[in-house]
Amino acid sequence: MNEKSVSVRNGNFQVDVLEGGSGNPLLYLHGIAGLEWTLFLDQLAEGHRVIAPRTPGFGGSTGTEQLLDIHDLNYFYLDLLDELGLDNLPIVGHSLGGMFAAELAAMQPARFSHVALAAPFGLWNDSDPIPDLFSISLPELATAMYADVKSEPAAALATAPQARMTEVDPSTEEGQATLNFLVERAKSMSTAAKYLWPIPNRGLSKRLHRVTQPAQIIWGQSDGIVPPGYAERFAAKMPNTAVHVVPNAAHMVVDEQPGHVAGLIEGLLAR
Repeated sequence: MNEKSVSVRNGNFQVDVLEGGSGNPLLYLHGIAGLEWTLFLDQLAEGHRVIAPRTPGFGGSTGTEQLLDIHDLNYFYLDLLDELGLDNLPIVGHSLGGMFAAELAAMQPARFSHVALAAPFGLWNDSDPIPDLFSISLPELATAMYADVKSEPAAALATAPQARMTEVDPSTEEGQATLNFLVERAKSMSTAAKYLWPIPNRGLSKRLHRVTQPAQIIWGQSDGIVPPGYAERFAAKMPNTAVHVVPNAAHMVVDEQPGHVAGLIEGLLAR
């Protein structure tokens, strides 16, 4: 895996882009947990050149202050794809990135050959509400994100630091690590709030009919962030899609069942 910084729109954005594998390109858009190179991406990279940008506001990607809404973000991503020379490729998005992927696929259908959305945000139903990510406790968040609450990532999230920055001693190694975590969490949650708060309804339901490419909706059976009932709601508006509900997985389905999800995507790309 290689990581590089890409300048977009004459330097208005500096974007971290992770890339691995070889073959035809595949675009991956990450979710609310941010982006690291995971086993899931390793498995996708066995047959593709996986290109995974960090959304501005996550990690070292800059320029989030220039993005006021989902439409600004759509055009940013199109500018990034132009800069990278990417066209006629599959797009895979998870969580928040699934919402972005659906928007892009609706905006420029001819640009994306296949669409795979794993637990995407973007729709809203009053009878099946999505919890407020910005007010629930970290233990509650861990339970909603992971089917196995005893797993290492779930335990790490549940016990992550919740101190105020003024309470942290940056002169110690532990204090510096806590400070870094709190800064990154504040950045990522502030960025996510632009597109998800108070509810993640930005009119996507009026555009999903344009996603006519071969598509898949993938959902963790125990997802406590975006309830699995939304899988059929997405599929009902996308004319060429199939739904796969994955057992023993929650919102982080791509990390909890990486082989299963990668296999589903490979099946889609064979269509």
